[in-house]
Amino acid sequence: MANLTVRNIPEETYKRLQENARQHKRSLNAEFLELLNDRDAWALRRFRIRSAIPKLRRLRKEIAKKFPLKYEMLELIREDRESR
Repeated sequence: MANLTVRNIPEETYKRLQENARQHKRSLNAEFLELLNDRDAWALRRFRIRSAIPKLRRLRKEIAKKFPLKYEMLELIREDRESR
């Protein structure tokens, strides 16, 4: 495994990391690794979501072509909303 040395951590950040480690009953090193892993996981999720959006837009257009909304449907929806 690789090692990493982090220098010049702001005091407030260090204290917050220590407090979080204490609350989670982890060492400072384990808390830092968990923080890095969590950030990495969120970055991967954001990438996957951004990648899926164009495909979802294409699917939405295809569905709209196959099942176009007719004016009558829009009127029924509007009437239902206004009745509430």
